Amino acid sequence: MGEAATRLPKQHRSRRTLQRITRAALELIAQNGVEGTTVGAIVRRAGSSVGSFYARFEGKGDLLLYLDERIWETVEQQWSEALADGLTDRPIDQLVRGLARLYADLELVHRGARDAIGQTVRGPGAGPSDAALRIRTRVREDSQRLLLAKRDVIVHSDAALAVETVCRTLETSASLLEPVFLEDLCAALVLHLIGYRDSSQSSGASVEFFDIWS
Repeated sequence: MGEAATRLPKQHRSRRTLQRITRAALELIAQNGVEGTTVGAIVRRAGSSVGSFYARFEGKGDLLLYLDERIWETVEQQWSEALADGLTDRPIDQLVRGLARLYADLELVHRGARDAIGQTVRGPGAGPSDAALRIRTRVREDSQRLLLAKRDVIVHSDAALAVETVCRTLETSASLLEPVFLEDLCAALVLHLIGYRDSSQSSGASVEFFDIWS
């Protein structure tokens, strides 16, 4: 990535120009794909100029590298905002459901553009970027920490393993399910952790744990 693209512009107007170029590029790539998106189209959509574009990027390839990182910065920002918005204070059943909805929402962040850019930058079939791996790891570890903070209500014999199973299941499934089926999944995961569906039931009830992957 060019040096110009790695520096956040200091002046407010310059930052706004970069934001407009970034937003326009993501919108056009989602609509037309990478090949169908030109620098000229981007600057027209952004209400900017070719000169402003090349003051920040060496070319279209440089922009794609920037966007590939920026998308995951947006995912991380939304995750951080969710953590600061009372997610940690919910009872464990609400926490599981909140995490499921959040995982699904995060997976949709610039999804059309993200996939197209990733294939262009790293090639078809290539794995996720370093930024994607880092942020996915952070989300998983934060989720496990949040759930393990409710350890006093987890009746599974191995709380850490049960929580890891829940987080990995949500990570792989939440974005694929319709809301009604996601709710069913969350109910099963809560049962996996606390052993009963209704919080009014006695925690001393007999519990039969199951393999969530079966």
